[in-house]
Amino acid sequence: MRVFLVITIFVNFEILFGAEQVVRAFINNENIQKFNLYLYENSNIDVWLSSRLIRTFLNETYNNNDQKYVYFTEFRIKNSQVLKELEEKFNNIKYEILIEDLFGQMNKQKTKRSIKSKFNKQIVGKFASYGQINSWLLNLAKSDSDLVHLRKIGSTFEKRNIFVLKITNNLKRKDPKPLFLFDGGIHAREWLSVSTIIFMIDRLVKQYRENDHGVMKILNNFEIHFIPLINPDGYEYSRSSKLNRFWRKNMRVSVNGLDRSCYGIDLNRNFDHKWMVSGASANPCSEVYAGRYPASENEVKAMQDYIMSKSPQWLSHISLHSFGAVWISPFSYSRVRIQDNFEQTCQKAMSAISKVEELHKFKYRFGVAAHELYEASGCTEDWSKDVAKVNHTFVVELKPDIDSHEYGFDFPEDKIEEASLEAYDGFIEYIKTFLNFQIDKKIIDECKNQLNFLKESVQQKLKKN
Repeated sequence: MRVFLVITIFVNFEILFGAEQVVRAFINNENIQKFNLYLYENSNIDVWLSSRLIRTFLNETYNNNDQKYVYFTEFRIKNSQVLKELEEKFNNIKYEILIEDLFGQMNKQKTKRSIKSKFNKQIVGKFASYGQINSWLLNLAKSDSDLVHLRKIGSTFEKRNIFVLKITNNLKRKDPKPLFLFDGGIHAREWLSVSTIIFMIDRLVKQYRENDHGVMKILNNFEIHFIPLINPDGYEYSRSSKLNRFWRKNMRVSVNGLDRSCYGIDLNRNFDHKWMVSGASANPCSEVYAGRYPASENEVKAMQDYIMSKSPQWLSHISLHSFGAVWISPFSYSRVRIQDNFEQTCQKAMSAISKVEELHKFKYRFGVAAHELYEASGCTEDWSKDVAKVNHTFVVELKPDIDSHEYGFDFPEDKIEEASLEAYDGFIEYIKTFLNFQIDKKIIDECKNQLNFLKESVQQKLKKN
């Protein structure tokens, strides 16, 4: 009888999860902030992606001449009643179903991963566990100790270690080199960001050993630092079961300790910069819960302390996320602030984007966080820019792009290397722009146009206020 009961419960969970869908909703910019906050506070909705665009949808054309910018948001719904509630609350909403059966699609991806994992223990190009990642990092630091240095910078709520790995030649050099930082896995479900960091580390070391001229020049002049997995607690929880696959936050136990859905802090709302000003929640059950106070979380404090300990050597900090295929620059907390060096930052990002398109025929986008996405405070890129005084900071959302409905966060393992190589080639080109790099005139002109557009948008926003 006990066996029968366990099986029955398991089947019911499968049926419930199979009913979940992924929806793309469109709404005009006047309601986007209210709309997104409603989504984040609704326990039956899990927001995946939000962006601004002009496009044709349901035979209705939106453009800058006769309509305001239209925003879209992609989200997972846990029951069909959610859509009816949204239609009643936001009468100008339009939507389409992107994935009819999320559980069915996830089963296909999991089967592919299970089959491949039996034949290959190498973690590069795989979705590896926390333990596998740490073992690989430790082995690399031992085998390539002249090039690679690994150190612990903190531990998580559940006492897992957080590591930073440094790659440069001449590790014993006394005069400091300028630094670049790449981090991944701040949001638990964004596995591709972690796998891409691992791929980058592996390729950078291999290319240096092969005497690749570009990589040798980079490591002669710079140190490249990586935090492969900043949120290992949440990452491991998202790996524990398909029901937890889309977990976003860390695993901090909330005041409501009995409700598992109310665990965790969104680490990318917890940085000590403009905390709780916009796009964050004081509700522990929200996906964007910012914590009880800024930098309350061990993971955030570890990153902040490490970055500040190396200031002012940093040239750039790039935080990898997925998905959307876009380079995002500050500021995130406000739509009325433009960074002083916007054109230079834009030019560097656009050079990387252009190289990826040239080599791989895949196009990333570029935008400013609060304009391209939505306002959100306590974020990595804003803190690094304003507090740590890092000149060039970005969030880079990896594949898939906004027009790919098939995968979302559940990215296929057999496509990791392709996506990671594209990102890597872009990052190498980006770093090269710090070495007397000649920027293409088309890119210079495009960034001037983007700056003018931003200034106009800010003026319009200020007039409304």
